[in-house]
Amino acid sequence: MKRILLISVSVLSILLLANLLALDINWLKTKRVGNTGENQLLSAQVTPTPLVIPLSGSCPTDCQDFIDQKVSEAMATISGQETIKETKIIEKIPTISQPQVIYIPLGGGGSTTSKEWTDVGNAEVYFDIGDYPNIDRVYFEGFIKVQHGNGRAFARLYDVTHSIGVQGSDIYTGSESYSLVESGSLNFWQGKNLYRIQIKSLNGYEASVDSGRIKIILK
Repeated sequence: MKRILLISVSVLSILLLANLLALDINWLKTKRVGNTGENQLLSAQVTPTPLVIPLSGSCPTDCQDFIDQKVSEAMATISGQETIKETKIIEKIPTISQPQVIYIPLGGGGSTTSKEWTDVGNAEVYFDIGDYPNIDRVYFEGFIKVQHGNGRAFARLYDVTHSIGVQGSDIYTGSESYSLVESGSLNFWQGKNLYRIQIKSLNGYEASVDSGRIKIILK
């Protein structure tokens, strides 16, 4: 009898232990399922954190990736647009043409103490104003001086062909050294005429001329 009681107690103990073990297993499964649902719920409620680009000089890897992505998108947008060519407006500067100057040398030179107009030997030239259709103005120039700077030395162009002095061609100086003097604008007879230099002294002091010439300005 005692042996049967001992066996019964042992069986009940085993059944009780098995029952407790089964309960523990069920409780662990329930807790695991609960934790999984809670994790899923927490995951669904997590709000993505926006990428913040630091203002300092350093930039992490994700920051650099973000910058590279935006740069690539901007480049793709620009490349897809039509290229606009810059038009440069060039202001045209008006060209100012300089007048052309021609010199016709009369050659020779000479001196006189006479108070009357005196021819200067070998100081003459043939000149036809019709050879210059685009002529603007004509002048007579010469290097002249008077001895010791006393008084004045005069020079002019003389039209040998028409036996008359060219009006407005008179030049003069009171310098004792050669000075270049220019007349006013001149008018000439048409055709090929011979022109010669004449000189005179105001008061008898030697008057000299050198390198006389006709100066032509073209339009």
